[in-house]
Amino acid sequence: RVHAELAPRVLELAQLAKSYAIGLTVDAEEADRLELSLDVIAAAYSDASLDGWEGFGLAVQAYSKRCPEVIDFIADLARRTGRRIPVRLVKGAYWDAEVKRAQMDGMPGYPVFTRKPNTDVSYLANARKMLDATDAIYPMFATHNAQTIAHVHRMAAGRAFEFQKLHGMGDDLYAEVIPADRLNVPCRVYAPVGSHEDLLPYLVRRLLENGANSSFVNRITDESIPVDELVRDPIDVVSAFESIPHPRIPLPVDLFRSHGLSRSNSMGVNLANDDALRVLADQVNAAASQAWFAGPLVAGASATGERIAVTNPADRREVVGHWIAADAAMVERALANSTAAQDAWNTTPAASRAAILEQAAALLEQRMPLFIAMCAKEAGKTIPDGIAEVREAVDFLRYYAEQARALFKPEALPGPTGESNTLQLSGRGTFVCISPWNFPLAIFMGQVCAALAAGNCVIAKPAEQTNLVGYAAVKLLHEAGVPEAVLQFLPGDGATVGAALTRDDRIAGVAFT
Repeated sequence: RVHAELAPRVLELAQLAKSYAIGLTVDAEEADRLELSLDVIAAAYSDASLDGWEGFGLAVQAYSKRCPEVIDFIADLARRTGRRIPVRLVKGAYWDAEVKRAQMDGMPGYPVFTRKPNTDVSYLANARKMLDATDAIYPMFATHNAQTIAHVHRMAAGRAFEFQKLHGMGDDLYAEVIPADRLNVPCRVYAPVGSHEDLLPYLVRRLLENGANSSFVNRITDESIPVDELVRDPIDVVSAFESIPHPRIPLPVDLFRSHGLSRSNSMGVNLANDDALRVLADQVNAAASQAWFAGPLVAGASATGERIAVTNPADRREVVGHWIAADAAMVERALANSTAAQDAWNTTPAASRAAILEQAAALLEQRMPLFIAMCAKEAGKTIPDGIAEVREAVDFLRYYAEQARALFKPEALPGPTGESNTLQLSGRGTFVCISPWNFPLAIFMGQVCAALAAGNCVIAKPAEQTNLVGYAAVKLLHEAGVPEAVLQFLPGDGATVGAALTRDDRIAGVAFT
């Protein structure tokens, strides 16, 4: 749909710009849309109606680790079409958003450099790359940094290029660049145009960007900073680092550890990467080809009864699995099992219970494609929603494992000489966990693992619409080490299963969403 709708629109804008003999520069900024943006731009740029016009340009960001590959892509596109492409090299304006998005999405690393000097070095390296490809690229360098200007000017060695600046910024600096008796390099001035509503976000962004402590525009006004430090070669700065990545910006997986916690952040999937998306799609499709089943999981009992078909909510003609409902006898057996198993589970060391939950988290991450497929086929979730569902469940498991270690270890209390006093929290008994259909894995797992971590036996009853997901989650917890009598699974309707469980005196608590 993006290609069908957006590429023709970009082409229309380019044709209009060509008709007025003006330039059109398109940004390909956000990392998660970079590949898609380049595909759209290439489709529009390659149209024969733009032949003879070299005003269609791109802006690329030096803080992006993929900047060299983007420049290679642009140069190849230009050579294939026989038209030179103007390329504006900038340092990048969405650094904080890129870092935060990578952390939230559980990426293996960051798409941008985490130190400002690293971006400065990247800018110089990519400037050289552009200057070495002037047969395909017309280099345009947007900067308000004197050191960068001097470095680029020296690298150019007479090759044609231009600088660019924002209207109202760096006027004194460029007074030393533009005149014929100075550097004699042209500078294009670009200015925001639009209504107050359009301009305000842009101007605030520029204010934040140039007000940063690391900004040259900011630092040049600070008289306490020596000139030698102000114009220090960024290559020398980076060479002196003990660690190239910023030591105070942890990788996404270590986000919680950096705040003094012991758990890892759940890992996601980079859906903007075509290769990663293709691998995930193959795995999800393979998992979705299975015939899934759910039935009561009660220690010492086996499920019998009518097999009820489960259909895909997006296409009710597709049967994705079957389930068997628990009956009154199965409910009674589960209650008896839980009552008998409670003391042993409650006295299991909290560290052991936590280790089981952490093992379950590891298994769940390994089997993410299976649970994404189940969330899609049974609950109607999209792939991104399925990833988020699995990640939230993983985070719940690790969070409650950490809480179990912190809250359920013995705590010595002060007392009279010769007397020993210890406080230790314990479980309350059997919990019934009744979860909703709209978060069939995340809320289900959160309820169950919280009760287990606290030393309680659990009887889990999922929403009738999502029995398959709940069954698979309980089987995974059993595999991780939760005893079968400690965690039992009773699918069924509210009147038969839910009501019978919640009114029974042997139930110590109910988690219901």
